[in-house]
Amino acid sequence: MLDALRSAVNRRYLKVRQQYRHAQALWADVRTEDGALPVPRFVLFGRGRSGTTALISMLDDVPTLDCEGEVLHDWVPFPERHVRGRCARSPGPGYGCKILSYQIRDVQTRLDRPASFLRRLHEQHGVRILYLRRTNLLRHALSNIRARREQFHRKKGEDPAQRRALRVDPDNVLAWMRSSEALKEYEERLLEGVPHLSLTYEQHLRDAEQHQPTVDTVCSFLGVASAAVESSYEKVAPPSPRDGVANYDALAQRLRETPYASYLD
Repeated sequence: MLDALRSAVNRRYLKVRQQYRHAQALWADVRTEDGALPVPRFVLFGRGRSGTTALISMLDDVPTLDCEGEVLHDWVPFPERHVRGRCARSPGPGYGCKILSYQIRDVQTRLDRPASFLRRLHEQHGVRILYLRRTNLLRHALSNIRARREQFHRKKGEDPAQRRALRVDPDNVLAWMRSSEALKEYEERLLEGVPHLSLTYEQHLRDAEQHQPTVDTVCSFLGVASAAVESSYEKVAPPSPRDGVANYDALAQRLRETPYASYLD
């Protein structure tokens, strides 16, 4: 009973805090002229569990960039003005934030013309778009399932939890893959005709030696000097689904009957 009460109070607190921040953002939006906004300004766009948290944390280490997380995680009455106002409140020379595709599709229900949201941010407010995706739908699905059973991100230096192999429901994995594929198609529609830098988890973030070149590439795209960075997050999943799934053979048998068989080890 006490835990349920604490959880309810915490949810209420987070909602009140978000609306307070929304009011602050609206006030900053009203008071700030376009010429006074941080330069550059960008949005890191994509799906959860694709490396967005790691990348935004590394970009926040660049001295000329002030970065924050999911600014549209909770519903706000004026999403477009909220993003611009958060930008206006930034103390840094440049500003970046993260917006996940499901938040545009499912959370911001008051959003005017969602299909052109990214285009308006770019064309009307000078926001540059970074698009990060994960190409392996199987590993993406398993990452989502593991995150919900354990924890979403692990910082380096923290005591590692026992990394046991997952026992999964193959149909649930398949549902996650289909959901991720549908979001990918939705993202592509939102990005149609919008200039952006396209990145993938596999090519740009999976291995530590890729991190610095990736930050250099992003900084070049944004027109700012790069800097030495190091991610404070580490992967929690085993390197291979075969090692990370206790009933891998059953999962593989199920996926071999689908168009997703190519994602198997």
